[in-house]
Amino acid sequence: MEKKLLIFDADGTIWDSEKDVFLSFNRTLRVNGQKEVSKEEFQKLAGLDLKEMFERVLPAEEKENADEYKKQYRKYYIDEGHYVDATTLFKDVKKVLDEFKDKGFYMAIASGKPKRVLDKMVSHFELDGFCYVLGIGESNFKHKPDPEIVNYIMDELQINREDTVMIGDSASDILAGKNAGIDTIAVTYGFDKPENLSKENPTYMIDEFSKLSEIIKLK
Repeated sequence: MEKKLLIFDADGTIWDSEKDVFLSFNRTLRVNGQKEVSKEEFQKLAGLDLKEMFERVLPAEEKENADEYKKQYRKYYIDEGHYVDATTLFKDVKKVLDEFKDKGFYMAIASGKPKRVLDKMVSHFELDGFCYVLGIGESNFKHKPDPEIVNYIMDELQINREDTVMIGDSASDILAGKNAGIDTIAVTYGFDKPENLSKENPTYMIDEFSKLSEIIKLK
């Protein structure tokens, strides 16, 4: 495919943050006297808004406090600096992103995370090729699969739908791209299961980040 703009999800697509996110999520449950979730249960929550993630696992009488759980999670994970305790870039990410930058692609991040932690993580990993780093958390953007954040990036850069692709690891990423009327690439090494991604019929499915170089050419 020939494209001008590449829009990436972050968690599970660019960096492997599952351990830090999982541990922070369970810590929040634990300090509030709630039952921790298993890795399999946690993976089923992939792509959901953080508040909804807590609502899904809390007992009925505690669901109304999901917003407070979300605040506690972000205080620990972001403000207390646990967002890169064990998080690393996936294989070849830096190399491929630098190649795309040098070739002249526009690139952006559209993540469910708050922008303030995305900026910290992009800086930490020295990823300097993004025109926009946008987060849905703590913003007015609607959560994926709503295409609002994707449409915003295309509008700001004045790039057409046919020249844009969404790349992500969750069904909500793929649906956000499809709802925006653009091509999509699902990566199977992230949080969501390949069978869940396949159900959404992405344009491509890949098992390694480096394969993006084989699929995407500059228009």
